[in-house]
Amino acid sequence: MLINLLFILVVYCLSEVSASVCRFDGDENSRSVWTACECVRLTVDSFKVNCHAVPWITVPAVPSVEKTELHMTSLSVINSQLMFLTYDAFKEQSIQVLDLSNNKIDSINVNAFRGLEQKLYQLLLDNNELSRIPARQLSQLQQLRYLNLKNNKIDVIEAGIFKNSVLRNLRYLYLDGNLIDSIPSDAFVSLDLQVLTLSHNRIHHMQAHSLPYTIWYINLKGNMLQNIPYEAFEGLKDLQTIDLESNSIDHLQSYVSTVSNGNVSINLSSNKIRTLPAACFSAFQQISKLDLSRNAIQKVHSEFLQGVATLYTLDLSYNRIGFLPIKSLFTVAHSLNKISLEENELSTVPEALSVLKVLISLNLSSNKLNTLDSDDAILPNNGNMLKELLISHNYLSQIAPSFGKLENLDLSSNNIAELHKQAFGQNEKRPASTVRLNLAGNQIRCLADPGVFIYMPMLVYVDLSHNSIKHISNNFFLHLPTLESLSLEKNLLDSFPVLALRPIVKLRYLILDRNQIRTLPTGQIEQLSSLERISLAHNSIHAISQNTFPGRSFRSLKSINLAYNRITFLASKAFHDMFALDVVQLQGNKLTTLQMYTFANLSNLRIINLDGNQINFTSEGCFFNLPRLEYLSLRNNRLATVALDAFVHVLSLETLDLAYNKFNEFDSQFLRHVQNLRSLDLSHNMLRHVQLDHLKQTLVNLNLKSNQLQFIHETVFADMPRLEYLDLSKNNLISLHPDSFGSMSKVQMLLLGDNQLKQVKKGTFAGLNKISLLDMSRNELNRLDGSCFGENNLVELNLAGNRLTEVPQAALTSLHGSLALLDLSENLIESVESSQFEGLRNLSQLLLRANRVQLVSEAAFKSLHKLRILDLSENPVDEWHPNAFRDLSHSVESVNLADTGLYSVPNFAGRSVKCLNLSKNQITTFDIADKATLQKLQTLDVSLNRLRQLPASVLSLLTNLKVLNVSYNPMVEFSEQMIRALPKLETFHCHHMYEIGDVYKPAFSSLVNLKEFQMYDVGKAVQNAFFQLDQLLAVLPALRTLRIQLSNQTLDSQLANFDTRLLRSLHLQGSNIKQVTLNAFKSLRGYKVRLAITNSQLFYLPPQFFSTLNHIKHLYLDLSENRLRTVNPFSTSRLPTVNSHGTVLQDIDLRNNPIHCDCSMLWVTDWLDHLRTTAEPDHFDEHVSKWNSTFCYTPNNLAGQSLWSLTAEQFCSVSSTAQCSLSLYMLSLFFVILFG
Repeated sequence: MLINLLFILVVYCLSEVSASVCRFDGDENSRSVWTACECVRLTVDSFKVNCHAVPWITVPAVPSVEKTELHMTSLSVINSQLMFLTYDAFKEQSIQVLDLSNNKIDSINVNAFRGLEQKLYQLLLDNNELSRIPARQLSQLQQLRYLNLKNNKIDVIEAGIFKNSVLRNLRYLYLDGNLIDSIPSDAFVSLDLQVLTLSHNRIHHMQAHSLPYTIWYINLKGNMLQNIPYEAFEGLKDLQTIDLESNSIDHLQSYVSTVSNGNVSINLSSNKIRTLPAACFSAFQQISKLDLSRNAIQKVHSEFLQGVATLYTLDLSYNRIGFLPIKSLFTVAHSLNKISLEENELSTVPEALSVLKVLISLNLSSNKLNTLDSDDAILPNNGNMLKELLISHNYLSQIAPSFGKLENLDLSSNNIAELHKQAFGQNEKRPASTVRLNLAGNQIRCLADPGVFIYMPMLVYVDLSHNSIKHISNNFFLHLPTLESLSLEKNLLDSFPVLALRPIVKLRYLILDRNQIRTLPTGQIEQLSSLERISLAHNSIHAISQNTFPGRSFRSLKSINLAYNRITFLASKAFHDMFALDVVQLQGNKLTTLQMYTFANLSNLRIINLDGNQINFTSEGCFFNLPRLEYLSLRNNRLATVALDAFVHVLSLETLDLAYNKFNEFDSQFLRHVQNLRSLDLSHNMLRHVQLDHLKQTLVNLNLKSNQLQFIHETVFADMPRLEYLDLSKNNLISLHPDSFGSMSKVQMLLLGDNQLKQVKKGTFAGLNKISLLDMSRNELNRLDGSCFGENNLVELNLAGNRLTEVPQAALTSLHGSLALLDLSENLIESVESSQFEGLRNLSQLLLRANRVQLVSEAAFKSLHKLRILDLSENPVDEWHPNAFRDLSHSVESVNLADTGLYSVPNFAGRSVKCLNLSKNQITTFDIADKATLQKLQTLDVSLNRLRQLPASVLSLLTNLKVLNVSYNPMVEFSEQMIRALPKLETFHCHHMYEIGDVYKPAFSSLVNLKEFQMYDVGKAVQNAFFQLDQLLAVLPALRTLRIQLSNQTLDSQLANFDTRLLRSLHLQGSNIKQVTLNAFKSLRGYKVRLAITNSQLFYLPPQFFSTLNHIKHLYLDLSENRLRTVNPFSTSRLPTVNSHGTVLQDIDLRNNPIHCDCSMLWVTDWLDHLRTTAEPDHFDEHVSKWNSTFCYTPNNLAGQSLWSLTAEQFCSVSSTAQCSLSLYMLSLFFVILFG
């Protein structure tokens, strides 16, 4: 086995070298056809053949060993059009690895592999059209070890199918992603399999003895099993891993006889289990890991582990457990060393944990714990072994006194307000071993008593960020001699705690971001000699003097972050003698000048970021003697020039960013001493002229986007031998000199979009060697001269958004052998005919969207043999030839025919596309005569048509469908047959369907792979009194995206039975919605979450609403199209966080609300200031546009004005009469809600 594995590794490694076109000069019969492939020489007499996207329908005659004198040991024919394998297809060679994946193979001759009986080791047939396992064809492959049959259409495994085979070496069999619904007895008889994967099928039943006794890994993830198939596992002595994740298992059987004595890992996560009954795992005596996470478990029997002798890891996270019986873990007390109860509903530490004598790791995060003290038996009883205790996101206000050998303690996001003396221990003889302590996101206001950490002498990492700390006593950290990392980010400190930090002599990392620090002490922090990184971003620091960071005291300091302060003064030699300094971040300040020697004699400095200041002047020598400087950003400043000798002895600079400045001209002379500048960004200036003479020999990337260049002199880009990327888009270029780009021999990407070019002259791009992308989109081109391109020197050509009336055939003649992408969208082309594309033998993407095409002729694309993507959308076609797609490429994968005047689904001549867009047409019946078109379809968009139904008989053929959009159709129901025909569906859009009257909710439980669901504006269904949305949500799997319409007046418990664990985008709407309860969204969690409540009558959002979103790190909030009068997300916290747990608001949309502009909306000015300093200019412009469209409704003197335009004084100038009117308005609305 080791020898064979080494062979495969050698084949893989060598596949990257010595590659050439296959010629087989010794075999005349094979020479021509195999030139489409690549040959890789492995040894003196062996080679590997790689064939990609070839037009064969079967494998041609393999070259003979006798004639070539070479052994083909590996053959790969992938992403092609193979449909069948003939007899003796590989007889003449010694193939050990055969990869035929991603084809259309549905038939294999019984003697196809004859000659490979003692040779073939690995066979890949995944992503084909096989409907049965080719057992007879494989039966004599005695050396076969790996067989991959994933993603075919195998719907049945016959009993005894391998009975007469001699596959004695087959160990790995992959059958994932097929249509198998059951596994019969003796399905794999005669096989000694070790690994069997059957994930993402439709398996709902497995008979006894259906698995080989040699199996050690079985994957049944993503099937339809409703219970654990114990009979199938019986007698499997070598079984090590059972993966049953994401099935439909809703109950567990009790007191099952032992089926395995081995040490087994069992994954039952993401099922529908609600109860753990007695002895529900008795079938397995030894379990290494039991994963029951992401179910709906509420009840746990005290003897649910009866019969289990050993269990090492137990995961019960993301359930609804409120109580764990006392004796529930007793049987595994001697072995259980890791348990997770994260995201449950525990209000006290379970006493059941007290018996766990060897517990090492305990996760109780995100529960409802409000106490943790000496009465909790888990700590004193397990203190000698427990090394990790995670209790974040609870409601703890105090801390237990003893932690034994605990190394990692996470108490973040609780309600701890004070740290008392000896808070972390009271035993002088047995101090805690804690190394990491996380107290972030609590309510701590003061750090006073140094006795807090007296019995935690080994702390290395302490996180006190996101609290409300205003004061730190001078001796608070006195007993932390080993502390290396301290985070005090997002507190209320108004001064640098210099005296408090003095005792921490080993401190390496100090984070003080987002405080209120105004000044830094001068010459008082010398004792922090071990400091390597200090971060003071988002404070209010005004100045950095020459003695703020004395080099003699900071020999180890590598990184200084002073970004987003208010620094107006940066002293000359501010960082002098800091020889270890590597990174300086000063972006987002208010600097206007760089003085001489601002950055001087810093031998290791590599990165300087001065982005987003107001710098308009640079002194001579402001960057002096920086031998290792690689990156400098002066982006988004006010520079019109740079001092001639600003850079002195700065020889290694590689990247210089000068975008978003005020340059009218650019002369590179100030960079004459820089020897290796590779990337220069001058975009978004006002340049009319550029002179690059001093940079031409080194520049690789040059960005001149969004300037005012009108002409390119022929010498500007001459002699630039290393230039690979040039962006000239969004200028005022009127014409191009034919010699403008002639000497750029290595350019790969040339971007000329959004200019005013009308013509491309002969020879303009002829001198370029090979361009990956030439973009001339959105110009005024009406003509491309012949020979404007070189001989096959262009791969992708974008001509979208011009004024071309026909395909520029003459210009494309020289590109017949190289052009792979041609974008002619948004031009004036009126017809599509095959003659227009003759000779484009390598074209794989043709985009003709939004032209004026009225005629598509017969076999219009027949000459495009490698076409994969075709876009004809948004054309007013009134004449479709019935055979428009005759001879369409077998490689075609995506066809977009949206808005092209279709009345029926066209005939694709048997080509099986993966993505089909038929939206915005007049199709009344979805009927495809040639079923081959549906075989590999993964994405189907039929929105905005006239469909009354989608027949289940047709949908049942879409066995690979993952994305379906049926919106804007007059369909009347979602029937059971329709929904159950879509088991692999991942995205389902069905909105604006006003005729839908019936939704068969139970059928949605079959959509086990669904990740995105949108159903809104489905009038009749939602108005139906019998339609219960919560019933529909209860049967859906854990979605990532949900947009849905509600009929309720109040948002409260609609999500109670919905699995929100993976939800990252939630959009709710409904014209009846008027109010939101505090706990409506408490189950939302995630790093980035988008929450939208729109198109409703919502008039009030309580301030406490944001406190319930404490499991979200970054929040994007859309409250547009409501009736809100006022909103303040920061009423209980400091911008940009919306609660005490540190949830950061990234975006908020309040457009189209009747907003009352008074002092309660004053936060908007601070929010816009925050965005101005933190957002990229382009993104900030988007925010400006949004707030420019958000208007005041009242008071009268501000009505119609945008919130963007108001000053703080205007917000707070509202009269008491207006305030009283608002109060009366809110009161009246409140009574309307109460009394209807």
